Amino acid sequence: MAVYLITGASSGIGLEMTRLAVARGHKVYALARRIDLLREEAARLGELMQPVECDVTDRARVHEVCASLPELPDVALLNAGLGAFGDKDTFNRDSYERVFAVNYFGALNFIGEFYEPFVKRGRGVFVGVSSLAGERALPGWPAYCASKAALTTTLEGMAISYRRTGIRYVTVRPSFIDTPMTAGQQQGMFLIWDAKRAARYILDGIEAGKIDIAFPLLTRLLVWFARTLPIRIYRAVMR
Repeated sequence: MAVYLITGASSGIGLEMTRLAVARGHKVYALARRIDLLREEAARLGELMQPVECDVTDRARVHEVCASLPELPDVALLNAGLGAFGDKDTFNRDSYERVFAVNYFGALNFIGEFYEPFVKRGRGVFVGVSSLAGERALPGWPAYCASKAALTTTLEGMAISYRRTGIRYVTVRPSFIDTPMTAGQQQGMFLIWDAKRAARYILDGIEAGKIDIAFPLLTRLLVWFARTLPIRIYRAVMR
């Protein structure tokens, strides 16, 4: 049995990963702002799920939560995310700040709390749920794509910079997933996975020891091709 801490656990992929981890016999500290939803789910799943109210952007609350846990997690699964779609022809700086606060600094807040304890123990896993959208910008999604690019490169940088710590850094890069975050925003999306399928793929990858979990394959190949395009051509195609 492993001990997981999962953020953004009240809906979408986070909820499905919580359910699946518990079904596989793991203990889960499930974090989200909506404690009412977490408690309802815990009543169904049993004592292996421990609901915890936490806003990942609140550093003081993150510290309080991490310090009060009765045990150190084996896996910190940093999944909480905020979408910002349809942002065309208007610039809103506040939108960037909100998205980065959740998608990027929300993950770093937990890495900051668990890094030294993981090093002291000699093992630990940080899993950051990024996105294939972080590989190259998409029209209408500049803040979201930028935040996911930042998370991907940060985890990669940590993995090659802090190599002798016993910590494994895992980057999850899904494509389009049918979740409450994407509801009403699915025009133009393709090869959409449901949250249960995505959760299974992610947990299977973590348990198999992977460091990069990117899916689906066809979208991954399309993104790889897009990255090879010169910037002038890419911008002309995506307008």
